[in-house]
Amino acid sequence: MQLCIHTQGIDLTETIKLKASQKLDLALDRMEDDIVRVSVYLIDTNGPFLGGVDKACRIVVQIQHQDSLVLEDIDENVDVVLDRITDRLGVAASQRMDALAKIRGPVRRWLNRSVRPAEDIDS
Repeated sequence: MQLCIHTQGIDLTETIKLKASQKLDLALDRMEDDIVRVSVYLIDTNGPFLGGVDKACRIVVQIQHQDSLVLEDIDENVDVVLDRITDRLGVAASQRMDALAKIRGPVRRWLNRSVRPAEDIDS
């Protein structure tokens, strides 16, 4: 999974990068094999000198052969908005996987097993 974090008006610290990466890994664990790219956009909508509810976060998850998942949220604190949006993303990812399972049918785990040579079967 390729992760890109873009900011505007917000300092991208190692703490923010690490927190975003960990929360996204946890939220998207079920879809990990199907995800092409995750883009996170953090924007201080009215600049660094004005307070208020102005820290916007948008997450775009590009999935192979499917529509992208896009979520947006806003809060006055970057940590809070990251927590809330990744929690929502985890729910949305689970719903997407459940819907795909209904379309595709149950996963047949035995199809993924390797076939043993004939001489092993006879013995």
